[in-house]
Amino acid sequence: MIENEVFGLVGIISGAIILVSTLGFVYFMLSSYKYGSREEANKFFGTYMFNNPKRYILAFLFLVIAGSSLAIGFISAFIVSFFINPLSIWELLSGIAILALACFFVTFTSIDHPKSFLSYIKFLKTKKKNK
Repeated sequence: MIENEVFGLVGIISGAIILVSTLGFVYFMLSSYKYGSREEANKFFGTYMFNNPKRYILAFLFLVIAGSSLAIGFISAFIVSFFINPLSIWELLSGIAILALACFFVTFTSIDHPKSFLSYIKFLKTKKKNK
């Protein structure tokens, strides 16, 4: 029974992390579109990805882990449902998938290092004021 609480806590924390990361990324995209142009935002984000390749390789590795965990969870839960209760297998693999998905969102959106994004938005604001 203690693992249910652990997986519940992992789910709540992962959900909060995914929400914050997504909101931060949406704020960055909307601000860069508002103060600059879509081309400038794409250019900045592409340059950021190009200059931090290990970060984005790690991000997509977490996405692969999440997808694999979900696929294995679905397949194994279906197979063992004929013999035992598949809920324990599904809880473990879905917990891994949710945690890996949260790690993907943190590394992809760079919410753990927002300094460069915020400095870029400040640059766009001052650029727009000077026009």
